[in-house]
Amino acid sequence: MRIAMIEKKDSETPLWHTRSVAETYATLGSTSHGLSAIEVALRVQRYGENVLPSRKSDPWWKVFARQFMSPMMVVLLVAAGISLALADVVDAGVIAAAVVINSVIGFIQEYKANKALEELRSLVQPMSVVLREGKEVSVSAVEIVPGDILVLHLGDRVTADARILESVDLLVNESALTGESLPVHKAETVLESQVSLAERTNMMYTGTSVVGGRGKAVVVATALETELGRIARLVQETQETRTPLQVQLGRLARWLSVLVLGLVVVLFMAGLVSGRTVVEMFEMSVALSVAAIPEGLIVSVTIILAIGMQRILYRKSLMRRLVAVETLGSVSIICSDKTGTITQGEMRVTHLVTPKQTWTYPFPVGEEPQTAMRTMFKIMALCNDAVMVEGDPDPLRGSPTERALLGAVLEQHLDVKTLSFHLPRVWEIPFNSAYKYMVTAHASGKKTDVFLKGAPDVVLPFCTKIKIDGKEGAVAPSRRAELNLQMLSLSRKGIRLMALATRSVDPAATPLTRQTLGDFTFLGFVGLRDPLRPQAREQIEAARAAGIRTIMVTGDHPETARAIGAEAGLVAEPESVVGGSELDGWSDEELTRRVPRISIYARVEPRHKIRIVNAWQQRGEVVAMTGDGVNDAPALKAADIGIAVGSGTEVAKQASDMVILNNDLGTITAAIEEGRVIFDNIRKTTVYLLADSFTEMILIGGSILLGLPIPLLPAQILWINLVADSFPNVGLTLEPAEKDVMKLPPRPRDEPVLNREMLLIIFVIGAVTDLLLFALYWWLLGTIGNIEDIRSIMFAAVGIDSLLYIFAVKSFRQTIFRMNPFSNLWLVVGVAIGFGLMLLALLHPFFQTIFEITPLALPDWGLLLMIGVIKLVAIELTKEFFLLRNKKKMLTPIP
Repeated sequence: MRIAMIEKKDSETPLWHTRSVAETYATLGSTSHGLSAIEVALRVQRYGENVLPSRKSDPWWKVFARQFMSPMMVVLLVAAGISLALADVVDAGVIAAAVVINSVIGFIQEYKANKALEELRSLVQPMSVVLREGKEVSVSAVEIVPGDILVLHLGDRVTADARILESVDLLVNESALTGESLPVHKAETVLESQVSLAERTNMMYTGTSVVGGRGKAVVVATALETELGRIARLVQETQETRTPLQVQLGRLARWLSVLVLGLVVVLFMAGLVSGRTVVEMFEMSVALSVAAIPEGLIVSVTIILAIGMQRILYRKSLMRRLVAVETLGSVSIICSDKTGTITQGEMRVTHLVTPKQTWTYPFPVGEEPQTAMRTMFKIMALCNDAVMVEGDPDPLRGSPTERALLGAVLEQHLDVKTLSFHLPRVWEIPFNSAYKYMVTAHASGKKTDVFLKGAPDVVLPFCTKIKIDGKEGAVAPSRRAELNLQMLSLSRKGIRLMALATRSVDPAATPLTRQTLGDFTFLGFVGLRDPLRPQAREQIEAARAAGIRTIMVTGDHPETARAIGAEAGLVAEPESVVGGSELDGWSDEELTRRVPRISIYARVEPRHKIRIVNAWQQRGEVVAMTGDGVNDAPALKAADIGIAVGSGTEVAKQASDMVILNNDLGTITAAIEEGRVIFDNIRKTTVYLLADSFTEMILIGGSILLGLPIPLLPAQILWINLVADSFPNVGLTLEPAEKDVMKLPPRPRDEPVLNREMLLIIFVIGAVTDLLLFALYWWLLGTIGNIEDIRSIMFAAVGIDSLLYIFAVKSFRQTIFRMNPFSNLWLVVGVAIGFGLMLLALLHPFFQTIFEITPLALPDWGLLLMIGVIKLVAIELTKEFFLLRNKKKMLTPIP
């Protein structure tokens, strides 16, 4: 068996670039037909899977231990230790219990978030086409082994180190390995041993990508034996960094920490001056510190982002980068390709056009194609890089256009393999998006048939003759005018045209180049159409209602683009459609000035896409750009949100921030909606936690400064903040979308979480609460002599109050009286648990002893309910004020 011949990898790694193809085959124990299934299985056992080590998420015990390592937790644990040393067992026990409960909740949140992110990453699995037992099959990159034959096409990502076997204008971008941005032309030529890595033109390396031509290569190394693996530049999903929003909130938390610690020092000294003991003030200072600093904020933001990514995945989008999630809600411009997003992405041949007649396709039953059409079908089959791949759910692999052409050929029951055998390809000029045509040459007896396929406006200038009824003649100016009218008529119906032409050359003649093309005979057009998605028009209207403008960017003919744009509901007046040639005549400044009036870009090239993105960004817009090809990668990186379609190339997916799994434009707007919900929930959580902290700091600090008895004991404060309020906060992170979330204009990219309105709401919540609580406390001190009874009422007032006003922060765009406050079941359950824990502390004898609480009378409960209602009304009036003031700023429909 050939497996025995494989050379073992060790420190003496073979210099594969110095070996011929035959020597490479011999060393690897492979052949031009590839490996068998048995050989693949044996090599997987020997070499392992083709995966590079990735950072695994921390085990559960590390996540749990990390909950005790925050500065505030350390302070609490120290406080518990000091309390225990001072024989204050009750306070020590309550502090320890609060630490454990808060840590358990934090552990559950963080562990679930890590698991969710890990599952999302596992969904990105690159595929490769390999030759096994003489057949092309599509396999996961992890299944590739040394000796496999890679079949490489434009847009493929190289998933193993390999020695070139065949190259047809094969161009590879090796910037991931060498840092060189220019593509490298690959060939099978043997090289000298001293040639550097960057100059090994007969080798391909893991992480690089095919940006032109096609070829084959035999795998020589996988996983850690690859060049990238050996130098530890692992091609993997990078570890998620903190997003700008998390960084912003982190700075806020640090600023609050400094502020609170300063206030605590002042209050500590004031307490000592007023005659309180050092131990009492120390424990109170610790409790105030923990109550005032919202240490659960960063964890809550991470949870909201992770849950948001899961919701986006449920709606058929995969976020590849956590940092992009928060940007989604700010998207104001969607630059969408026509094919696959606005249309169905399944090109189909709909017309065959000869110089004399236009035929609809499929042909009517019993209708036979004419002789001229048989030649056209031959060109459609042979001047084509689409292939049949066994084991793939979609057996046709290639660009949408070439798949459609090959599909039409197969529908005519033409044997493509036999045709290729009798007319083998001898040379070619591969398709290039900048040139918009493809040329292949085929040996045909004593002559060579040359086939040309491409955009009509590119192909026709190469044609000097035309074939009509089997006879060739010169292309007269009048005939060219007729062809242009045919093109215009079909393009206005949204039909995309491909022109077909042929010529013969002497087999001994030098192959044609892009500079020497000419003297072709025009045969006809192939009309293709990608039907509009049924929901496309509705989705574009929904985006417009949300303040998001959809721009079509396509390589199609302007008339084709105009027809589809009109059908989809885009503005399609003459001045709103611009071609790539017009863009070339505009400076960047002029494009930035004109861009608001343009809805459709036709005949664009990749460089145009970058200019369009930059022009919108110069106007302050947040741009999402879709793409599927290797040439779309620069534009995807330039956009604020790069969106790759699921059927696109691996290169496009690697360059993107998001992958839409069903190629649907509505999926993009759905993801933007989730992005808006994510920001809303982060804002709600932040306001809730900070308002809670502000309330208690002012209440306790004011009492100390005024020389009044402390209204709450340290253990009571800790119970409210770290136990009773934790469950409602978890529920708030799961708040569903508000009904009007897609009726609002996009959020400015630099808008802070705590804008002026949010800060005022926090101030109003705290001020109203403190005024009411201070008034209540002052009144109680004058009417009730027992401080334990007073503290019992204040404990209930503060705890229950914080559980009530969480319903007020469910929405900042409508009052509680205009919405269903119980729409979020998780929040309702969280609040119910919080109430249960408060009632447990208030009613159970064991906890009454621990917290020094006395039972409340029925009038006391009525008083607390009245305070809660007054506070809710005050918050809702503040919200109503801002709602009325902002009513004039509501979005007007985009023209």
